[in-house]
Amino acid sequence: MIDPESEITESDVFICKAFEQILKTPRTELNAKLGDKGYLAIANYLTQIPVDDRLNGSKMANHITAFCQQPGNEVLYEWLGKIYDQLDIDGINNILKKTGDPGDEADQPIDNLDGLENDSRDICLSLQDLVKETPKSDNPENQNGSDSK
Repeated sequence: MIDPESEITESDVFICKAFEQILKTPRTELNAKLGDKGYLAIANYLTQIPVDDRLNGSKMANHITAFCQQPGNEVLYEWLGKIYDQLDIDGINNILKKTGDPGDEADQPIDNLDGLENDSRDICLSLQDLVKETPKSDNPENQNGSDSK
């Protein structure tokens, strides 16, 4: 039986990809948006995710969303949403072009589930690599993605 929480969706891939783009943002720009400790808070959070979840795009998308929705991470959540919308625009436009209205088609099963799982796994690996490049902090003062002064 398939665990519905671990079944990958296009939305999960877009969330992971959007977060990857945020982490690949030059550190100076990221610090300007999230504060000096924002990147470190993200890295600390990602290292606390259970190992079994780290290569599962669906579970990673849930962890990413949960982190971005924590109090103090409003800027990060908004930034994630903007990038997500940019990534998903083609998917929305294709559905609208075919039907004029996403309607029931928006809920149809995905044709290429293996491709999505592979894409999400690659993105999750990239997220892990980005976190490994981040220096560890012995005493992180800030557990969210923005400075709280």
